Amino acid sequence: MLTDLFTIESVTEENPCAFLAKASVDANHPVFQGHFPGIPVLPGVCSLYLIRTCAERFLGCCMRYNTVDFCKFTAMIDPLRNEQITVKGNIKQDEEEIQIKAMMLYGNRTVLKLQATMREITL
Repeated sequence: MLTDLFTIESVTEENPCAFLAKASVDANHPVFQGHFPGIPVLPGVCSLYLIRTCAERFLGCCMRYNTVDFCKFTAMIDPLRNEQITVKGNIKQDEEEIQIKAMMLYGNRTVLKLQATMREITL
């Protein structure tokens, strides 16, 4: 369902525990036909999916969310504005879990702040 919703242009290492990702959203993706017709808004779960996907590329493994400790949406992503998405992530790993603190910007506006734990999975 989320295939081709985002184009991740880059995921760069800021330091061994932090990354910066740049992405864009396809305003013509079918998800916007239902959320919401005529007034498209990116569903929040899609933003969480993008953060996870960027973290996976940074770490080179597949993951799933284990817990979401804090998630605050501060603005909506209107795909018709065609602005760049920036994801800033800080990672802390131990043997059992991966802690992530992330912020998502759309253009120059912060749209999401997240603190969560993830686990590596095998597919």
